[in-house]
Amino acid sequence: MEYIQPKQLYTRILDNVPWKTDPNAKGDPRKSVKWIDGLRGIASFLVVLTHLARAWDYDLFAPRDSEDVAPRILQWPVLRIPWQGRLGVTIFAFLTGYVCALKPFKQSRNGDMLGSFTSVAKSAFRRPPRLIFPATIALLISWVMAQCGAFITANRSDCWWCRYAAPDLAPTFWEEFVRLFKNFLDVWTTGYMAYDDHQWALLPLLKAAMLVYVMLCITMFVKFRWRLAIYLGMTLYFHQDAAKNTETFQMQAIYGMFLSDLSYSTSWKEFIENHKWLRRVVAATLTCTGLFICSYPGEHPEWATWSNYMFEAAQYIFPPGVNIGKRYSAIGVDMIIFAIYISPSTKEFLANRLLLWLGKQSFAVYLVHGTLLRTVLCWMLYGITGQPWEGDIVDGNGQPILDENGEPLHPHWIPIRAPWVVGTSIPAWIVLVYIFASLWTSYVDPFCAKMTQKVEKLMFEEDETSAESLPLNNVPMAAMPTV
Repeated sequence: MEYIQPKQLYTRILDNVPWKTDPNAKGDPRKSVKWIDGLRGIASFLVVLTHLARAWDYDLFAPRDSEDVAPRILQWPVLRIPWQGRLGVTIFAFLTGYVCALKPFKQSRNGDMLGSFTSVAKSAFRRPPRLIFPATIALLISWVMAQCGAFITANRSDCWWCRYAAPDLAPTFWEEFVRLFKNFLDVWTTGYMAYDDHQWALLPLLKAAMLVYVMLCITMFVKFRWRLAIYLGMTLYFHQDAAKNTETFQMQAIYGMFLSDLSYSTSWKEFIENHKWLRRVVAATLTCTGLFICSYPGEHPEWATWSNYMFEAAQYIFPPGVNIGKRYSAIGVDMIIFAIYISPSTKEFLANRLLLWLGKQSFAVYLVHGTLLRTVLCWMLYGITGQPWEGDIVDGNGQPILDENGEPLHPHWIPIRAPWVVGTSIPAWIVLVYIFASLWTSYVDPFCAKMTQKVEKLMFEEDETSAESLPLNNVPMAAMPTV
């Protein structure tokens, strides 16, 4: 019997660090499409950075702090992308279309039409509970924390966005109890939720997934070249639609479906492999152009020459009344994603173990980071108790003092702590977010998966019941809505 020397402790640690690439791992890009998870991991981290900027440095959303001052480095084109948001949800909507269509397209191209329709039916059934169950648990946690006064500090801080997003309690517990059920209905009806407003994106993402499932059923027997024409037609249709967020959700879902379909085209693969230099030039050009387009500022684009040109051009590119920033972000993201799509080396980078790990936690990060920001991070930056607090400014008779417009004077908000406290608290909080997200992925997500399986077993025909559900990290969420 051969003696195998046991590994030292440091060797075992090095073998399991998230950023070490294992060529034999399941996430090997040559054997899978794990670059999708890596992209999702980047998007979810950008969401966290965006909400930090929105809360404590909102000037980063503009090309400069004011019209007559020079821009800061983080306000320059491209460098401003992580802080101003908009990209996270757009990427997640694309991933929804790509992942939902991947298996049905593979089965249909192999001639298994019945299997393809079966996959669509089961995936469409699973999608709502796989989103609703964990989101409801997050709602309950946030609601309980609110009843315990966890959001008091956020409501008294000098952070305007924390005050806006942190819930104020109703006068009685019964009203809060009723409000809990009302918020559950609202988030799946209108997208509004008082206890964690980041859940606004769940409903449109669910609708985007259903759009993909309907499109799959409609185009299952359509020839590939005509499906391409349908994708183009749907994209142009949503482009001219000035309704809110069509560029963020519907267009991205169709675009993801298109690239998922294209990935099974043999002639496309051969073309990419036979034109390496053309592929590299196109990828580099699309990446640079896409990053610049994504830099369009969400506030005051007229304050910089480059963004003002984009603002003026938008009048001829987009229909009137749309969110120009989101429209430009959608175009830029699509360019960057296509550059990734045709670049094997970039896919390999996105499939490294660190990004795969971040991608695995992305949905959990989306669900927990908002509540942790308005509780734990606010405690770090303002104090746990929210004291001292002067409240409303009143006169000697206890009446509120009014300003020149007849409005009550603002309370004396609790000021943020010293810069060194901020500089140490934010990195520590980010680590804490991913610790909680990892625990959520390990315990809450499997519980929700089992609940979904029980619902399937209860409601499905016996011969259609499957013990195997889609992996939770195939739910392209994390995110982190940002805008």
